[in-house]
Amino acid sequence: MSKIKKAQGMPINVIIIAALALVVLFVLATLFTGRTKLFAENLESCASKQGVCKNTPCDTGEAAVPNTKCSQEEINAGKKTCCVKVFST
Repeated sequence: MSKIKKAQGMPINVIIIAALALVVLFVLATLFTGRTKLFAENLESCASKQGVCKNTPCDTGEAAVPNTKCSQEEINAGKKTCCVKVFST
């Protein structure tokens, strides 16, 4: 009777640990390159949410997005409300 050897696969634990290590390396690389501030500013901008800064309340079919930042030029023009179009179904 011959013994049939089954292929040895990579354990799921090794795959999970490798994925977590990649995430940690990415975070460390981001921290050490000094781009976290720029990244955070881009996330907070009204333009990154495809919105438009206005000095009036949002129009019908638009929603105001809180905690967003308009550009300095828009703020100087009195535009402080970020409005994003909302699609109805």
